[in-house]
Amino acid sequence: MADAVRRVLRRRRAIPLSDAAAVRFALRRTTLVRLGLAGGLVVLGAIAIWRAAELNPRPVSFLPASTTTVVVLDQSKSVYISSYRRIAQMLRKLVAADVPVGLVAFSDTAYEMLPPGARGSELAPLLRFYTPGHLGSNVDPETQYEANPWQDVFSGGTKISSGLVLAQSMLHRDHIRNGTILLASDLGTAGEDEPDLAEALLRIEHDKDVHLRIVPLYPVQDDLTFFQRFVPKGNFVKPSQLRVHATQQSQRRLISGTPWPLLVAGGLLLLLLAANELACGRLQLPRPRGVET
Repeated sequence: MADAVRRVLRRRRAIPLSDAAAVRFALRRTTLVRLGLAGGLVVLGAIAIWRAAELNPRPVSFLPASTTTVVVLDQSKSVYISSYRRIAQMLRKLVAADVPVGLVAFSDTAYEMLPPGARGSELAPLLRFYTPGHLGSNVDPETQYEANPWQDVFSGGTKISSGLVLAQSMLHRDHIRNGTILLASDLGTAGEDEPDLAEALLRIEHDKDVHLRIVPLYPVQDDLTFFQRFVPKGNFVKPSQLRVHATQQSQRRLISGTPWPLLVAGGLLLLLLAANELACGRLQLPRPRGVET
């Protein structure tokens, strides 16, 4: 084994060159160019890998940056048809941004519908239940909304605490450090649930790994006041934050959705590779005529 290593490391005999001194400067220059290009390729390759790893979905204005959001959706009977448009706007924002999400549906009990970390686009099938005008036998002729498949499951009262507790436990279960609970509800809960709800809100407020955002679905003032005792005003999502104009959305998709740093790094990487081939390629000498291969 040692002999093999010595043979590999042993310097090959060079062919004597009478004018070696004349090309010494060119050899050094070529060596420096090769080293510079190699260093540049390594740096740009590292930058390209780093930028590719840092690619994030388009941000949502009312959510913290780089967060994983668990949507807690109120399915109780007290959420009226008038709230469906606001729910649809919220879902469209999350679907368009394709941010990491989870989903909890609740009424008197809560169910995990999607685990944290699912793509926001996976919420798209829910939109048909919150947008009117669909055809089919399960469409209500008066409201023009498709019947919710969970309406028989969520037929009891309302316990908002159940949805919040489940969402928080899901984030901790999956070891998510920067999590957000996005509650979409009319904020009305059963009287016996108020102590548990207050405790859940306080627990989330003191949780350094979990944020809370609330999309109010036309709550009555007493219910809103109850939440305002525990939740900062800035954590309530305004209706204007849910609206997206078509022109603004297309511009934002083009600008923020394009990974310009990654494209620039990739372009420079290709240029350096081309320069390396041109400047440092092996010199090809023509064969003398009459020499057989």
